[in-house]
Amino acid sequence: MGGVLTRDIKNHGKRVGIGIHNISTGIDYEIANVNRKTGPRLQKFRINIKNIDNHLIKELHDSSLKVDLILIDMIGPMELFSRKFCELIETLLKEDKKILCAIQTKYNHPLIKEIKEFRNSEIHDLNKKHKVEVIDSIYKSIIEEFE
Repeated sequence: MGGVLTRDIKNHGKRVGIGIHNISTGIDYEIANVNRKTGPRLQKFRINIKNIDNHLIKELHDSSLKVDLILIDMIGPMELFSRKFCELIETLLKEDKKILCAIQTKYNHPLIKEIKEFRNSEIHDLNKKHKVEVIDSIYKSIIEEFE
């Protein structure tokens, strides 16, 4: 398995940024920060498109060549600012790569719609009430897929 996990970047207990953790290399890098002066704005954050285009895309592309399952902790508004990111995800879907990802289903973006409508998609609502059951179901599906 390869891919990325999203992490909060905190300073004195306050969330000041969003980071990505590369599962394969263990390297962390920032994709958004409240103190950035440039980049698209999303809420209180400025997005670091350069890190998305250079690091995030490289990890996902490299993983797609080496592993059977690609984990993408979040495909959300920050990542979707990158045209290259969207193009890569579309390519991975067309190549029928196995991807386990979290998406914001209510976010109105063409890529999110494409993921939801993709023929092999399974959508699970991770609300607090059913979170444990859903995670167990996903885990069992992954185990069955690779047995």
